[in-house]
Amino acid sequence: MLGVTREHCYHILKGENVSKRQLQNMSRVLNLPIRDLYITPADIVSECDPYTIEFGRTEHYKASDIITFSKLSGRYGALSNMSTAYPIDLLGHHCYTSEHLFIALRFSGYPDLQKEILEYENAMWCKKIFVGSSKYKAYHHPNWHDADFDIEVMKYVINLKYEQNEGFRQLLNTTKGKIIVEDATMQRTNESVLKWGCQDLEKRDLINKTRSSVRRYISALQKEAISREETLKNPRTASAQKRHEQKMKQFESNIGKIQKIYEETLFEHCNYTLSGRNSMGKILTMIRDHGHIDYHLDYPLYFFEHEIK
Repeated sequence: MLGVTREHCYHILKGENVSKRQLQNMSRVLNLPIRDLYITPADIVSECDPYTIEFGRTEHYKASDIITFSKLSGRYGALSNMSTAYPIDLLGHHCYTSEHLFIALRFSGYPDLQKEILEYENAMWCKKIFVGSSKYKAYHHPNWHDADFDIEVMKYVINLKYEQNEGFRQLLNTTKGKIIVEDATMQRTNESVLKWGCQDLEKRDLINKTRSSVRRYISALQKEAISREETLKNPRTASAQKRHEQKMKQFESNIGKIQKIYEETLFEHCNYTLSGRNSMGKILTMIRDHGHIDYHLDYPLYFFEHEIK
């Protein structure tokens, strides 16, 4: 009825390669609301704890067991690789963020490209240009995704970040006793997102519905205002029209602020089922608890002319 093989369905039930469309199809076929496909918070038992971490395994977390980070402006946003709060210096080169170094190492053997990467201050733009674009794909490390080599490189990078930044160590220590999870709920679901972080599809649905409702509400108000304008016997004076437009803009701004507060509250407090392999969160959790994380670079890796050991 789903139009997929038994084997594919088995992988979906294991939490592998799940998409929103597949969940919607399962909901339709079973004639159940989509929320019934999720384990309720009271039933969730986190399968992972800080002392038995296994990379490559999909985890399912409940809110009481975890500390999440997503937006840079959030309480734990500086845990993100995109944060400029904790730069890294390596072999005479300055990296604005840990993401800069991670991207540069992807281009091992191409020092000119590495130099260009480190010149970008904004890590998000840097990633979009050098990783997201097909233009530079031919220059990627040939073994980058072999045997999770990229995860081993990330361990190396986070070790440096931990060693060089007292503030980073202090921030990690405030999460003691919890599993750290990168909340990628609002990102487009793909293999990379579920490899490095976790998603809560039900929470994403709630936020998207809220945004849609707000857009419809503002649109209805605008139509109502236009209709009222057309029924006026005398057009407003220029000053009255200006006051009216300012009032409408202020109203829209207030609605937007309420929407933002609602979404931030959902992110901070309303986790239903966060699922994913959470490699980034596991690295952060391990280095917090042990002060170092072992890494194994099975393929040659260069930063400019220096080989990383």
